[in-house]
Amino acid sequence: MRHYLYIWHDPIQRMLVASGIEFKDVIPALRHADGIVLRRGSAGTIKKPAAFQTLGRQQLPALAHEDMSAWGSHAWADWRGAAPASLDADVAATLDHRGPLAPLPALRSRFLAFAHDDGWYLKLLYAAWDDVTALLADVIPPALGTLDLDALQRGGDGYWLQDGTLQVELKTHDIDSVLNRRL
Repeated sequence: MRHYLYIWHDPIQRMLVASGIEFKDVIPALRHADGIVLRRGSAGTIKKPAAFQTLGRQQLPALAHEDMSAWGSHAWADWRGAAPASLDADVAATLDHRGPLAPLPALRSRFLAFAHDDGWYLKLLYAAWDDVTALLADVIPPALGTLDLDALQRGGDGYWLQDGTLQVELKTHDIDSVLNRRL
């Protein structure tokens, strides 16, 4: 976790946007998943599709030691049950940001995430709000401040947490504009 957290929620799209959460922070929330499907780097093109990896739960802690911000962008979705033998076109299109954006029923996923410069920008789509509250309980250290999860769930405002203080912030995908003002 970075030394701050910027976060907002769109309840209609079942989407969180955040800055400050790194993939290694999310690993504890994936303890109930059997693994993830991961796309490193850019989404690719139709002529040259992106490469995907299927990683089992036991392989996830190793990612905490990787310099994921050097990858630029990455996307992942958790899966439950048997490891996917191959990725069908719907899964690949979704992770390439060309399909419908929602957790993937074929994988029985709870989360679908798109990140840029690990910890800088995270768009997290979810299947159930209870999974989000469990994830955030594991991710946000008390030293950052206390986030009102009921207010976040309603989706009215964005929030900035740093040094034990919570402040209301604009909701935007333009993370740079927020961080340039705040850091």
